[in-house]
Amino acid sequence: MALVVHDHDGAEAFLARARTFLLADEDRNNLVLSLSAARVNAPAPAPAAGAGERPPSTEDEPVFATVEDGETGRLVGCVLRTPPHKVLLTSMPTAAARPVAHFLAGRYRSIPAVLGPVDEARAVAEAWTDLRAGAVRPGMEQGIYRLDRVDRPAGVPGFMRLSTVAEIDLAVRWGEGFSRDTGIPFPPDASSVARWLDAGGLHVWEDEGRATSIAVARGRTRRGVRIGYVYTPPEQRGRGYATALVADLSQKMLDEGCGFCVLYTDLSNPTSNAIYRRIGYRLVETVQDFELLPNLGT
Repeated sequence: MALVVHDHDGAEAFLARARTFLLADEDRNNLVLSLSAARVNAPAPAPAAGAGERPPSTEDEPVFATVEDGETGRLVGCVLRTPPHKVLLTSMPTAAARPVAHFLAGRYRSIPAVLGPVDEARAVAEAWTDLRAGAVRPGMEQGIYRLDRVDRPAGVPGFMRLSTVAEIDLAVRWGEGFSRDTGIPFPPDASSVARWLDAGGLHVWEDEGRATSIAVARGRTRRGVRIGYVYTPPEQRGRGYATALVADLSQKMLDEGCGFCVLYTDLSNPTSNAIYRRIGYRLVETVQDFELLPNLGT
């Protein structure tokens, strides 16, 4: 199989080619599907630089690419990057690692990490360092979990509600706490939180008149939605707030017509994984970050 990487002119062209492939594993491909759809629906970019101005660099341009069998034209994988974030991979033959790394090296001088199914992500990360030197550092192993039916916990005091504009600063602080706890960079800023509010996705658990936990539903695909940024401040933990919130938010998404919910967890955290399994989530795939460390000797 001669594997080739095809670069597409934006998210819309990418989805026109890749949508059927991605929807075949819609739960596993939620990130690629939803990020691409968000780009299609985003405001038009600013005009290109005029005469005498520096043109935008390819370092800042996103990648929406497909990996295909050069002989049959069959699509076997997808590659996405929206700088400054990491590269996202779907499942693909590990033989695609070198073509993918060569393609990425033609677009970027450096990339921070690769995230995807474990074997594929490792192979692409190692192929990148063969081209750019440096080193690969294995990062967080994450589980992609899927829920089709909620097993709601009983006995948790309080209730779920939509968050409010007055809680934007609180959501930002808790997003920073989530980022510290998980090691995931780029915590949400106020504009991101405001967008979640406008879309009706940001929810809190309230007990005795105050918010005690937070979560957001976003990343809708044809049948699914992603639950994320689940956070309870340390002083409120151990009372079941996050469990109840994720359960009720997941049920709300199902009631609104979603066929399933997905979420990502750190597989090294037995507490959160047990919580999600208890309310009906089941592991469908393991993915891993591989950080790409530069060669500091050059």
